Amino acid sequence: MNFGKLDRKSACEFLLVSERTFERWLSQGTPCPRAIRMLETRIDGRVSNHPAWPDFRICREGYLWTPRRLRYEPEYINKIDVLQRTNRYHEGQAVILNAETEHLRDLVGLRDKLREMGRDLLAISDRFKYKDALLKFEQMEKDKTA
Repeated sequence: MNFGKLDRKSACEFLLVSERTFERWLSQGTPCPRAIRMLETRIDGRVSNHPAWPDFRICREGYLWTPRRLRYEPEYINKIDVLQRTNRYHEGQAVILNAETEHLRDLVGLRDKLREMGRDLLAISDRFKYKDALLKFEQMEKDKTA
């Protein structure tokens, strides 16, 4: 696509009007205002007259230029959907990994609680063994005196 001056035939093709209509606009000096805006947009290289696209341009080499003076090639723009899907996939994986990490933290906390409970059970068991040994000793003393 040539972004610059257009000959009459190219202008008619771009505007989707017949050469007769185009000639009438020129001879009467009453071109369609929408056609004028469309031609100005094309000649200036603007992407659109829509307010969401202010100062976006397509240069003669076919690159998209943003208002911040960033240049994008058509091949890159065609890959944006792939990049977005890849990004969504990785974001989903991050959510899954964060959930797994939280689960592992919970397991570590439970392991520590179980370890503490095990120590408490050992202490209780030791007290029972001591009491059992004391009872056996007392029984043996009773048996000796009897």
